[in-house]
Amino acid sequence: MMKKLLCVLLAALMLVCTLASCANGPNGPVTSETTTAAGTGPADTGEVESEATLNVPDTRYEDEELCFLTRDEGLWSTVEIFAENQTANSDNINNAVFERNDRIYQNYGVIVTELKKVTHSEHNTTVSKEVSAPSGDFQAIITNTVNSASYATSGYLWNLYSEEIEYLNVNNPWWDVNMAQGMSIDDKLYFATGDLLTADNDATFVIFFNKEIAEEKNVPDLYSLVSNKEWTMDKFYEFEVQVTEQSADGKLAYNEGTYGFAYTVDSPSCMLFSGGVTMCTKDEDDIPVYALNVDLAQNIVDKGKLLFSSDVAVDITAPSDGTDIVTAGQKAFGESHALFFGEVMQSVTRLRGYEADFGILPYPMYSAQQGNYYSMMHMTASVVSIPRSVNADDVVMVNSMIEAMAYHAVDTLTKQYYDINLKTRDARDEQSGPMIDMILANRVCDLSYYYAWGGGAFQQMAACLLPTGSSSIASMARRFGSQIERNITQLLRSMDKND
Repeated sequence: MMKKLLCVLLAALMLVCTLASCANGPNGPVTSETTTAAGTGPADTGEVESEATLNVPDTRYEDEELCFLTRDEGLWSTVEIFAENQTANSDNINNAVFERNDRIYQNYGVIVTELKKVTHSEHNTTVSKEVSAPSGDFQAIITNTVNSASYATSGYLWNLYSEEIEYLNVNNPWWDVNMAQGMSIDDKLYFATGDLLTADNDATFVIFFNKEIAEEKNVPDLYSLVSNKEWTMDKFYEFEVQVTEQSADGKLAYNEGTYGFAYTVDSPSCMLFSGGVTMCTKDEDDIPVYALNVDLAQNIVDKGKLLFSSDVAVDITAPSDGTDIVTAGQKAFGESHALFFGEVMQSVTRLRGYEADFGILPYPMYSAQQGNYYSMMHMTASVVSIPRSVNADDVVMVNSMIEAMAYHAVDTLTKQYYDINLKTRDARDEQSGPMIDMILANRVCDLSYYYAWGGGAFQQMAACLLPTGSSSIASMARRFGSQIERNITQLLRSMDKND
């Protein structure tokens, strides 16, 4: 898989720009830029220059709207598509979105709007009705990967590789090429992500580490371990043991003492992915195939019994005192009880109100021989798609403007996102920059996870890493294999029927 060409360091996030003109758009003064972009490759591969040019029609649409159906779901509400106005606080996503959308208006005369839906069922019903009886209320969809996979299976979405989608090019560096290649099936792609959105980054799991605990307990330089390809599960466990202070009753609590690892229900899946385990790969025809490495999965399950042991780790998913998972995580890590905290990158902003000084790392490798770090993007991540209700004439404007929005997000939205995520309590943590790049560039795409094949087989297998989970996965693997193969066959039939 090709790696995602996001920018490595903040300085490298700036586009090569030429100011062309200033005018008044629907949201006030705007500045347009030329279409020459420069990006760099992920930090772990060294700096690799990659220039690409935006290639969309030079058409002016004269106040035509491009409306996105978006999410109104609390922490996972869509914030990257529409901004009504600028705010006084420059340190936010809103102003970056406003600037990008003003560029779209200035250059093309297109007004970006959104239609928010609160619940999954409301979102699903809206899409189904629109495809059955087009109203033109929206022309693009932002939702999570699970909904998008369902829409693709039902034939609701345009194939982004089709001839009609001429300008949205997921091979450009402002798209996540790695995820596009991973999510395609039979050379068809129905949804994508990249610089257009930040929720996919927010939904990517990382290991936060508490710098104060690490210094107090003489934990070595963790950034160097990662860079030297020595950040392994064995090292992770070594440091868990090194920092844990056992209580008088021998039981660890999320909000007391010091311990190694605060984890959630998703952390075992992250460990499986980070160790190189997937349930599905694809053949030379881009068809998914079940290909679980049972021996490797079993080895990681065995190691997981240590990593998630109640002697060094605390499950914050559902504490006995009734505290919700988000608050428990903030207290466990933000109040300096846990050395390591396994959560999504969105937690950076959740931790802002706490004193803990922290850094960001990838999940550890199974062993140094693995050679690379792998990361998991949660299924709640947002992706973009185009509904089949958009006719062939209008789809030109829609896909070209989505392409333009993704392009112009690089030095607005993505730059602001890095600004936010490199800031800690006291200063900017520049060392986390290459870590974030590495994490985002090496996200694993296992179709069995995003399509929930085998009834959530991947998560069921991951649960075996926990102390209460099964110790052997051999019989489980055989059962899941037959289920997933049936799911693949059913999906291919649905796709052929809907073409």
